[in-house]
Amino acid sequence: MGTLGERNTKKIEITPETRQISDAERAELMQRVSAGRTKLLALVPFFGHLCLNLKPREARPEDNVQTAAVARDGTLILNYDFCKQLSMAEFCGLLCHEVLHPALFCWERQGIRAAIVSGPGGQRFSLWNLVHDLSFNGQILELAKNSDAAGEIDLPPGGSYDKKFDGQAAEEIYDALLKEALKNKQQGKGGDGSMGVLTGIPGGGNHEIGDDMRDDLAESKDGQDAGQGDAGAQRRLEEEWKVNILAAAQVQEQEKGKGSMPGGLAKIIEELREPRVDWKDVLSRWIGENGRRQDLTYRRPARRSESIGEYMPRVMKFGVDDVIILWDTSGSMNGREGEILGDVAAICEDLGLALRIIMCDADVQADVHDVRDALEVSSEVKGGGGSSFLPAFKLMEDDNFEGVVVCFTDGAINVPASKPPLIKDVLWVLGPNDINPTEHYGGGSPWGEVLRVNDDAFKR
Repeated sequence: MGTLGERNTKKIEITPETRQISDAERAELMQRVSAGRTKLLALVPFFGHLCLNLKPREARPEDNVQTAAVARDGTLILNYDFCKQLSMAEFCGLLCHEVLHPALFCWERQGIRAAIVSGPGGQRFSLWNLVHDLSFNGQILELAKNSDAAGEIDLPPGGSYDKKFDGQAAEEIYDALLKEALKNKQQGKGGDGSMGVLTGIPGGGNHEIGDDMRDDLAESKDGQDAGQGDAGAQRRLEEEWKVNILAAAQVQEQEKGKGSMPGGLAKIIEELREPRVDWKDVLSRWIGENGRRQDLTYRRPARRSESIGEYMPRVMKFGVDDVIILWDTSGSMNGREGEILGDVAAICEDLGLALRIIMCDADVQADVHDVRDALEVSSEVKGGGGSSFLPAFKLMEDDNFEGVVVCFTDGAINVPASKPPLIKDVLWVLGPNDINPTEHYGGGSPWGEVLRVNDDAFKR
């Protein structure tokens, strides 16, 4: 179907305010939802069965939804005036797009990926929202055109799509576009406080019509448990959607002639069926167990001791830099530096730990506390001229750093013969076939712990 500029260029009127619709209009809208579901069940069973889990209702004035919005629990809010302008093919595409947000856990996967970028016209928008537009719409179009739905499902006008992102996960697209934004900012193209301008996005970087992920429905009756809520409610919703997406995939596979699953969806479904140990969970536990040291101090008395007139030592957790990420810029991470560093930063944030990032090849290239700054350096450093962590460990020694160090490397890098005495613990994060640098480049006496990651990002 090509890029946005080559298809579906009709104009859609967007009203600035959401109005209260009549009972007849509400009935008409719900009838259209029913018709769309029925059509999807017949043409693309995967999306049809997923859409059965949506809980549609009309947009109300207090919702301020001009197009469509979806929440974690599947609450789907549809603006009547917008939806009535869509063809049935476009409306089916809208349903497919919206249901993927909760089904693929968009909120849970965001982490700290909160970059705001600019379009050529100066409009500012969330990069995380944009990459889901690109990822979802590519998957929808692929499944539609390779099934009985060819020509029967389209995206609403304004839908962002670029063929080069077909089969890629949102995290991969995010990293690629973030690097582009950083590069453009360095060239003076992003002077409005954003990360930079994105010039190569179909549709000019405009916000996707119908892409209004809502996380603010927790207070509404219809959106109960849809917002932040408690962790238990979120986990229950996540498990429910896992069951939903696996059931939908099974139906799709049983229906011969209905098309094969797109690469991006197939990968997600495979991981749900055969879940692997998530290296991020292992890393989170390791950092949580080792990231802070505890000691006794008399500097600040415990409150209870003050009440009885005695000064008893209290447990103090301290450390200016609790965790240092030591990143080997000479090693390839398959272009997913931003995703990996963002995940680690989110772990530290959740644990209340300070994070410092040292980028190093033969020498220290950056010493920062911000993922974006680290990415900016990593995009410029090409490696070469040798690989050594010795300058980075020397820097930590000079700073009297006493926390934990997590080293991301391909293993082919010089390291100290033994763990520096002040550093509490070291974790080497390696790919499945990488060598332990302490055994080969550090004098032959292994030190630190090793985490081997069986993930595409670590396969070199």
